[in-house]
Amino acid sequence: MNELGALSLPDAQKVLIEAAQPVATEVIATDAALGRVLADDVMTSHAFPDTRRSAVDGYAVNQIDLNQYRIVATLGAGELPQHTLGRGEAAAVMTGATVPEGSVAVVRVEDTVVDGEILIVQTEIRDKENINRIGEEMAAGATVLQAGTRLSPVKHSVLCCTGIAEVRVYRRPRVGILITGDEVLQLGSAHQPGSVYDSNRHFLVGCLAQMGISCTVLGPVKDNADTIRRSVEQLSTECDLVISSGGVSMGKYDFIRPLLHSSGFRVLVNHTKIKPGRPLIVARKAATLFFGMPGYPAACLVNFFYFLLPTVKKLMGLKEVLPPTRRIRLADDLKGRKGRWDVLRVRLQTEQEKERAYRLKSQLTSHFMNMGECDGLVLLNGDCERATAGDEVTLLDFARQF
Repeated sequence: MNELGALSLPDAQKVLIEAAQPVATEVIATDAALGRVLADDVMTSHAFPDTRRSAVDGYAVNQIDLNQYRIVATLGAGELPQHTLGRGEAAAVMTGATVPEGSVAVVRVEDTVVDGEILIVQTEIRDKENINRIGEEMAAGATVLQAGTRLSPVKHSVLCCTGIAEVRVYRRPRVGILITGDEVLQLGSAHQPGSVYDSNRHFLVGCLAQMGISCTVLGPVKDNADTIRRSVEQLSTECDLVISSGGVSMGKYDFIRPLLHSSGFRVLVNHTKIKPGRPLIVARKAATLFFGMPGYPAACLVNFFYFLLPTVKKLMGLKEVLPPTRRIRLADDLKGRKGRWDVLRVRLQTEQEKERAYRLKSQLTSHFMNMGECDGLVLLNGDCERATAGDEVTLLDFARQF
């Protein structure tokens, strides 16, 4: 495979999103579809509502120019009327009940008094008031949910409202994670000077769980070329996407790059012009994508939000895949470097009803503990050397990503 030059952040995003293709589809029961991504548009099978219905608890009346009516029926939701209202007649109707033929309006209960079978109206009645028309909300055959929509609890409830029993969705991507490094310790292990605990595994697994994806995790595996090769081959056979953590730089024990070169992978991204996270390498072999992520947790986090998560969303079949961002004003100066896309950590604070982004003291790639007070990332593009307090910048807000 040929060496590629370092890509800018938007160019790398474009390459990866174009390379990722949604996985296969499957038909599942609608009641099991929460969190899944629709593979087809969902159409209404009938009009909503499909009968003229009362919008309130009240009385359907035949004309609007009287103040007394004779009550001839009582109708609940789901109950169909048996006769047409005549002149001077009314029917008690519950919210959502189908109103009888001949109904021209519904008067609210609180605007009436009932004396035996006589309804006394104490307000002005307006024509068509409080009656929902047939198809008022949506006509039959209309698109209610589009393909590429992830079924949140609200959207899933809309799907259930259609009455469709089965739905075609994208299969959840199969994801494998490979943690490498002699220095990486499992949680619960005794601290060893010079070593690090395995935070990348839990960051990646936790973020992907937010997308409804479970992962196969191998490691930490030792920095041994044969061991890493076997692990990559195993995960590549089983998974749509393989993510490695560590071993992608140019050191003596960085085996991922030469392994990809010798194993028939085609490189899509070979380094990026971002900081932190430049050593990222992404390759493809057959239908499997491979993300070689830097081992430093801060670099792993940046690459996840700007590159890996959009790719995962595309594999899932989502239509909107780029990281949601918003504009915010800076409380502090930020410094970048021309020709490089600098990703800087900020915390958000609201004072006097104005939200501002404050620069965290350390922006070193090797530092990660201050992510505990970080609310999002500010991006300075390749043409921007600095941004000053009061400037409006683009914020990737962690709270809006899943």
